[in-house]
Amino acid sequence: MPDVISGMKRAFSPVFHLCILLLATFIARPLSAQSQQVDEKDLRNWADRGDADAQFELGLRMITGEGVKKNLAEGVKSIEKAAKQKHLRAQHILGTLHEDGVGVKKDLAKAAEWYKTSADLGFALSQHSLAAMYEEGKGVKKDPVKAAEWFKKAAEQGNPPSQTVYASKLERGDGVPKSTAKAALWYLKAAQQDFVPAMTRLANLYYTGQGVPVDYRRAGAWYQRAARSEDPWASNNLAWFLATCPEENLHNGETAVLLARRALKLVAEVAQSDEQPYEMIDTMAAALARNGEYKEAELWQQRSLLMLKDDSDLPQDDRQKLKSEFETRLNLYQKATPFAEPGPKGEDDAEPLPQDTILQDEGLPDSKPRNKTTPKSSRGTVV
Repeated sequence: MPDVISGMKRAFSPVFHLCILLLATFIARPLSAQSQQVDEKDLRNWADRGDADAQFELGLRMITGEGVKKNLAEGVKSIEKAAKQKHLRAQHILGTLHEDGVGVKKDLAKAAEWYKTSADLGFALSQHSLAAMYEEGKGVKKDPVKAAEWFKKAAEQGNPPSQTVYASKLERGDGVPKSTAKAALWYLKAAQQDFVPAMTRLANLYYTGQGVPVDYRRAGAWYQRAARSEDPWASNNLAWFLATCPEENLHNGETAVLLARRALKLVAEVAQSDEQPYEMIDTMAAALARNGEYKEAELWQQRSLLMLKDDSDLPQDDRQKLKSEFETRLNLYQKATPFAEPGPKGEDDAEPLPQDTILQDEGLPDSKPRNKTTPKSSRGTVV
């Protein structure tokens, strides 16, 4: 499962920031104004008069080329004028521009300064970005404690990426005292805003009994909700759950195969190549085995071993561990036996989350686990 911190150190890319903030500018206008094209002359007049919103919008448009002629240098100057008037979005954008060297020379220290200026005034995106700078030691001295502090400030404003990263730090005890119970609560806050990485992490806590009691039905419900997204790993996670869950009555080999195929299709589309990560190949093998397609499962598991061998970037200890796991599963499939994970011990005294309404939301509170289906005869091919 992809690490939350590595994927969420920054909430959005700079280009995405620009698009979102430009959209926010439109939302702030009356509907009649939104339907009209930008009046560049009028916008420039207001900017020249010192209107910070106009300076910000004009600068943003010149940087993106949206409705006006693109001019990076002039766009940066206009945004800087707004930033000096304590325009929080302008200050944040200046941080992203300096961090990535867009329209200005790349300067991480200056990026951190602008993030700090906006963060101190309470802008959540800047708080998140500043936290990421401390997390990575970019433009500032690496400091996991300060990173946690700023992630928490942004999290407390309801920012789902910040809530998820802060939860991850609580889960690992990175810069804050370790507390899987608090981590579960923060993951829940983000998950209830439909933030896929948080759904996945919360499901994993229910699956392993960390911070919350072991609850496979809640785990499955959160994996299921996450898998409705276009995130390939979310589909992969649900496929793995349906194929290998310790609770026998929750197995569904046929659906697991469909989800595993979807995950491979989505990841190939994202990578714009025929990339097939060996973790997903391993999931496909488990799904096929759960569906009674053991010969195909063998072939897919053998492929996962070959792909694992070719991964030169993987540390040797991790490679050996995965190799052992893959070989164990291959041996099972050769004996026409599906793989199921052992039941976790879970944490002692873990408390449930009364705020978690996922079962009610999914219409599952009164439903009973489905009966295990009879495995189908071996069919299908490796694609």
